[in-house]
Amino acid sequence: MERNTLRWRRDLALTACCAAAVAEADRTGEPGQRAARLIDCLGVLRSAHGAGAAAALDMHALRRGLRHGLAPLLPASGEEEGDPLSEMRLLDRDGLLCDAVEDLGREHLVPQQALMEYWPWARLRAEQEEQQLYAEIRRLPPADYAKVRELLASDPVAEQGVLWEKWGGLWGRFGFFEPVASWPWCNAAGWCFPCPACAWPMRAQPAGQGVFAVSCDAHLLEGVQYTYRPVRGSSGPPVLEGGGASAGRVEGFPSAGDYLAVSRAVWRYLSLPGRMEFAIRDALTGIAGLDVLMYPGGDRYDLRITAAEPLVAKEWRVDAKAWRSFGALADALLERPVLAAPVPLTIVVPHRQRSDLPLLQARLAGRRDLEVMTDKDFVAEVLRWCRGEW
Repeated sequence: MERNTLRWRRDLALTACCAAAVAEADRTGEPGQRAARLIDCLGVLRSAHGAGAAAALDMHALRRGLRHGLAPLLPASGEEEGDPLSEMRLLDRDGLLCDAVEDLGREHLVPQQALMEYWPWARLRAEQEEQQLYAEIRRLPPADYAKVRELLASDPVAEQGVLWEKWGGLWGRFGFFEPVASWPWCNAAGWCFPCPACAWPMRAQPAGQGVFAVSCDAHLLEGVQYTYRPVRGSSGPPVLEGGGASAGRVEGFPSAGDYLAVSRAVWRYLSLPGRMEFAIRDALTGIAGLDVLMYPGGDRYDLRITAAEPLVAKEWRVDAKAWRSFGALADALLERPVLAAPVPLTIVVPHRQRSDLPLLQARLAGRRDLEVMTDKDFVAEVLRWCRGEW
């Protein structure tokens, strides 16, 4: 079967799984309607597999796959070896939606109206939504544009008064922020906790016996996870107990306060890549002969780094991406026109996703205008060049 058809079938199955997860987690609607939605999703899933494999798919297999890993539910794509989506879980042990559902919905959307009715926020592919977010600020003068990008990366959550002061005259022009008090998913007995790696509110959910599990969706693999046991009668800031390698000390803030945070889409497509961009800038700034420029040419890419005297001349052009699905990212990048620039565009992804990097590199192998590496590997490459180790 043609590879594009196989990939389309896999995307269709993934969309059906996500829609099924939304239906399975919904406890507010009529049971009959919920069952009908699950049956519809199962039908779409079977059609994506074809007659041979569809017989093994029933409602029990669907529900089990949503909770324990999608591998049995996804048809082969021709590139499934090492595919991280195979181990992805869309429902947690309590039957609640995992954060992955929203990201995968944006990144793997198959525009089928029957599924959209159950999944109204998944109407745009992530590349389109990402570009839509950027379009809101691209009309700003270069200095203001850079300021907004850095604020979204450095302060994705803060008290409203603090944000007003930092944003100055730019405040109120964009709808990037939402009240944290309206987000029950990050409320642990009246407190919220910013991730030590990205500063966005971490997810908090009961873990049994009065204990909350607190973790960052993006940085869980790096060990950003905690537990928290509320102390009855205590009014002071709670203390989290770290359970991972990167679980540094964090201070909570009251969930009922006037704190605002960027929306999930802004966090995923502006704040997370922004933190990579500025970390690269800070790591390479001040090196003799190296010039680092943020957002050149109207933000056609994120950084331009040039080496001159006393170094051997070299230029890098960098575009940071923090997508969850490398398969969907590859599709979006391959849809871009081939760049005529003499310097390839380096797609930089988080180092925590390094084990999945071969999938993206293999998909982009035919595009000589694109190369891909992790943020840490990119900084190391530039530093080697500066030491003359090319």
